Amino acid sequence: MTTTTTPQIGDRTTREIIWDHIQEMAHLGQNITRQRLMELTGKSYHIIDDHVSRMISEDGILRRTTDGVYELVKGPGAPRPTSVTDLEDGMTLIEVGDQQMRVWPRELRNIAIRLQGNAMQHSNLQLQHDVGLLAQEIQLQQAATRREMAARIKELEGKLKALEGRRVAPSPQMDLLAGAMVQ
Repeated sequence: MTTTTTPQIGDRTTREIIWDHIQEMAHLGQNITRQRLMELTGKSYHIIDDHVSRMISEDGILRRTTDGVYELVKGPGAPRPTSVTDLEDGMTLIEVGDQQMRVWPRELRNIAIRLQGNAMQHSNLQLQHDVGLLAQEIQLQQAATRREMAARIKELEGKLKALEGRRVAPSPQMDLLAGAMVQ
């Protein structure tokens, strides 16, 4: 007699764990990085590099964009067409691909409550992306300002040295003038 069991969480291979996290990051629109995979899985760099290298060279499911940064060769796929239509009888028709669902307003509110988290997650990811772009722009502007200031300081220091080199020793005539002014 043979029995089959459902694989438990602890029965997943390291590759499955890494692949699940890669797919999750891709679906959330996050960068897939070696550092992030290490944080999420708790695995060391060499274990992650080993599995990711095989996913790149043998399986062809990942592509290395830069050192430690990856992307899926085939993205999560195009979403199915969706539409939401309000019907005359008060129901709402939700269509996803070739599937249709007619729901009453109360059911629609329940669905909306559950989808609110997804909308917030998308909004937060977009905000994170926008803030990152702004921070990078500010850093670039600050670096340019520092370079300009350093060049200006160097220029002014050169002018100061030139002026100090031109300084003449006090003459006896100037001493006479200074003495006449004091009296």
